[in-house]
Amino acid sequence: MGIWNFGCVLKMYNNMKKRSALIFLISFFLFTKSNAQLPIVKAVGGEGRNVNWPLIKKNTDPNGPGFFYFDCDQGVIPIKASSTLASQGNFNYRLKNINDYDPMTAWVEGNSDYGIGEYFEIKSTAVNVIYNGYQASPKSWTENSRVKQFKVYKNNLPLCILELKDEMGRQSFELPDYNFRSTKEFVYKFEILDVYKGAKWKDVAISEINLSLCCFSANTLIKNTSNSKTISKLIKGESILSVDVNTGTISNTEVIKSTKQTHLSLLKISSETKEIELTFDHPLYIKDFGFSSINRYMQTNSIKDFNDLINNIELLVWDENNKKLIYEKLKSIKLITGNFDTYSIMKLSTGNTFIANGFVTITY
Repeated sequence: MGIWNFGCVLKMYNNMKKRSALIFLISFFLFTKSNAQLPIVKAVGGEGRNVNWPLIKKNTDPNGPGFFYFDCDQGVIPIKASSTLASQGNFNYRLKNINDYDPMTAWVEGNSDYGIGEYFEIKSTAVNVIYNGYQASPKSWTENSRVKQFKVYKNNLPLCILELKDEMGRQSFELPDYNFRSTKEFVYKFEILDVYKGAKWKDVAISEINLSLCCFSANTLIKNTSNSKTISKLIKGESILSVDVNTGTISNTEVIKSTKQTHLSLLKISSETKEIELTFDHPLYIKDFGFSSINRYMQTNSIKDFNDLINNIELLVWDENNKKLIYEKLKSIKLITGNFDTYSIMKLSTGNTFIANGFVTITY
């Protein structure tokens, strides 16, 4: 009787193992299939594996484009993390470190292994910048693990697989919804799928995550008294023209602060005589609406298609021949993609308007 019972138990145990194995295989298959159906987004940029942030801080011009952060970075709101590594002495690894504008601090997950499945959540209208790993120093970055792949969710719905480079510094990316986002905030969840293993520690870290907006393409011409100069060549103290949109009068002003960014898509906008390349978020002057980005104008007026803007809005431009402000109808607008160095003027000595490729715009 005891032998028979043992045989039955053994048989039941084997059956259970088979069922468990089957359940695992099915779950793994469904997981793999669901992830395989998601679009893959690859981050670009990075600054190698030997970024010396303390030296950069020491040598930073306080009137320059920024130190750890960039002037067009808008900030995101950290919400929660699945786990966090316990503080060690004066060092903490809490979630708010991912948006404190300091890449020498970091969120570190608290799993004892490589953090697969751990996640953090942020709230923002969008997100497009990340600093991978623990960037307190090249040594800290190398010794700790970094994220190779995230599964990104938007309001708990899977959005894409985000692949990061194994480099220090700033990496840029655009999620599938980036250029068609709402002005309202969403919850973005970043779940660790795969890692670059640290030389010493399994702990996985992220130093910074953000949303970067504004800017024109590098070849944009900024109007000055004699001719024009590309925005990428402007220096502090350079004299350019400012314009009063109410009176049409122009005056000289000086560039106090400018900034350089990286963007992966731009809008190419053409009026009747002019053309410009800029981000969705940089404002132009729209008749009967004022200074506004294309993104905000479309959201405010519930417009979902670029084509609905053509011939239906007018943009304020500088008529060089007659030396006056006029309105020109928008004739074309299209999305262009690539890896663009972009620039913007952040502060002027007097006024806040300037002329870019003939279009009237404003400091951002």
